Amino acid sequence: MKKDPVLIFDFDGTIADTFHYLVRIGNRLSEEFDFNKIDPDEIRDMKDKNIRETIEHLNIPLLKIPMIVAKAKKELHKEIESVEPITGLKEILLQIKSLGHKMGILTSNSSKNVMGFLENNGLDFFDFICTTSKIWSKNGGLKTLMDEHGLELSEVIYVGDETRDIKAAKKAGIRSAAVTWGYNSCKTLEAQNPDYLIHSPKELFQLFI
Repeated sequence: MKKDPVLIFDFDGTIADTFHYLVRIGNRLSEEFDFNKIDPDEIRDMKDKNIRETIEHLNIPLLKIPMIVAKAKKELHKEIESVEPITGLKEILLQIKSLGHKMGILTSNSSKNVMGFLENNGLDFFDFICTTSKIWSKNGGLKTLMDEHGLELSEVIYVGDETRDIKAAKKAGIRSAAVTWGYNSCKTLEAQNPDYLIHSPKELFQLFI
C-alpha cells in the first residue's frame, strides 16, 4: 500500500515570512562585517541568485560567514514575536495535521527562533524539528533526520524555497517541493527541476492526492 508522504519543511521563507526581516538585519550587519548592503531596488533581482551568487554579489567575506550567520540568528530572535507565517499557510498546515499526516522541519536557523515562532503562531504541532549548521547543503541533516525517525526515502518530500533546498533533497535521494513565495524566484527554482513546483499553500494538498 502506498504511504502518505511525510513533509519536511525548510523554515525561513517557507513557513516563516522572514525575508524582509533578514534583509534588514543583513544591511545592519554589513557595516560591522564589511560587506555590501542590499538596495531596495535590487531585491527582485536578488531572488534570481542562489546563495553562493548572493555571497559573491554582496562581497561577503567567506571567513566571516559563521559569525555573520550566528549574529543574524540572535538579531532575528529579538524580532521573532512579530514574525508571521506565510499568508494562508497556517490554515493548510492545520488541515494537513488534522488528517494525521507527519510533518517536520529541517532548518539552518536556530531551534530557539523556530520554537519561539511556532509557539507564538499556534503552530507547535510538528512531529520533529531538526536544526543544522550547514548553510551550503542540508542533505546530511536530511539523512540523519530520516534515519532517526525511520523514514523511507520514497515517502519523504522536502519543502523549501531556495535552490539549495532542491539540491539537498536530490543529494539525499528524496523528492523536493519548491515553493515560489520565499527567497528564490519561480524561474530560478524551476531551473533546478524540483519534483513539484508549489505556487500557493493550497497546492500543498495536491501532494496527498
